[in-house]
Amino acid sequence: MKKHFYLALAAFAAVFTLSSCNDDESSNNSSDSKDYVITQFDNEPWLGETYISDYDYAVGNQFLIDRYKADASGGCSSFRNGDYIARNLDWFVRDYAVLVVHTPANKAKNRFASVGIVSSNPFVNREMIASGVVNDEVSKGETTVKNWRNILPIFTTDGINEKGVCASVNIVMHEDGARDGYVPCTGSKNPTGTTTSFVSLVRYILDNCESTEDAIKKVRGLRVIQAEKGALAAEDNHIFVSDNDQTVVLEWYNDSMVVNKYPRSNGFRDEHHMPAIMTNFYNCIGTKYTDDNGVIDTEKMLEEHPYAMGVERYETLRQGWEQVNSLESAKELIKKVNYSNYFNLANKWYTENGMYCKRYNGKWYYPAGYPAVSENYAPVGSVWEAIQKMFEPGGYQQGCIDVFQNLDFQMSQLKSGIDREDDWYTELTSVYDIPNKELHVMPQEGWFNNKFYKFTVKGNR
Repeated sequence: MKKHFYLALAAFAAVFTLSSCNDDESSNNSSDSKDYVITQFDNEPWLGETYISDYDYAVGNQFLIDRYKADASGGCSSFRNGDYIARNLDWFVRDYAVLVVHTPANKAKNRFASVGIVSSNPFVNREMIASGVVNDEVSKGETTVKNWRNILPIFTTDGINEKGVCASVNIVMHEDGARDGYVPCTGSKNPTGTTTSFVSLVRYILDNCESTEDAIKKVRGLRVIQAEKGALAAEDNHIFVSDNDQTVVLEWYNDSMVVNKYPRSNGFRDEHHMPAIMTNFYNCIGTKYTDDNGVIDTEKMLEEHPYAMGVERYETLRQGWEQVNSLESAKELIKKVNYSNYFNLANKWYTENGMYCKRYNGKWYYPAGYPAVSENYAPVGSVWEAIQKMFEPGGYQQGCIDVFQNLDFQMSQLKSGIDREDDWYTELTSVYDIPNKELHVMPQEGWFNNKFYKFTVKGNR
């Protein structure tokens, strides 16, 4: 079979098979005729759809382990209420393709059919898609990849399978802040489990799990490891997994896998009244600081866990969470935490910058100026005070806003071929309808078309 692999960027739109979808109308592409071809959507230069009929999970997972650096996740926010799950993937502003990937069931490999998102990350876009490599052998460590399509689905950051199991991954700031060197998660406690890169976990769950309880059991049997170096070496990850009856958040804390449960029978809240919301702090920690309404005592949590991130996004979602009773209401709520909102000082998303504060000899220091942050710190009494200082006029956060300016400016520059890799926004929004096994995607905060595209699981076994 002749293999096709095309670059999903505006400058290369002419090589795409074009397909136009109305608001929330499904793509009608057949996996038989579109295998390995990336289909672009009209006027969406960085959204593509592809079918991968088969792939080698073991090779892809080992490639990631050998690779040691895998930038496959971002800031990110997720929530679930009722039958609906919504998730933002927050990442740098850059001209990277987002791919909707369909994988059919494979009885021989006991693999479930699924549809999911392969995120806009450097490896997929710069080394796989942009290079156009499909047949060249590429080695990393002892692993050789003979064909990129054999590992593309391994980079799935969120998705849903034919059993109605939905999974997504978010970063969570490590308790020690930035760290240098390899630190395993639960693997150190489970030496007999299959070594698994955290990047592979969403794909593993979609392929193998028919319920949240099944996912808990199977993932607990793995030896999960983190990135060794690079952008994600300072971060752990947690996984948001849902089925019809409950949502669970899987985390690795103190070398153990922790399971946070949010059952339908308890209104998708945990035992401490925390709703099924996941941003970039440990849920197993945040739940200890919640009141009966799920409100987190941010100041107290930061004093004891200073690298918690995304607490304000959690609170924004919590305030509208109970009103989510439809697909449309889920879409509207997740838009409220689009990452461009961070660059509005009125929102005071303090904990997004907590990682930039430093602690030496019991004192906290905040960046007093911009851009020479690393050489210009000033002491204060607490991490909460340090974070608030960063939002003062002339402070670090004001400097970020001056650089970012506004999303329209950013996107116009990007459209002209100017990268903005120092600035963040929401790369894509995914909203899932579990009973109907649907994925609804809006790329780039809706900057191009301001609409969602609907996809469904195909090729059930």
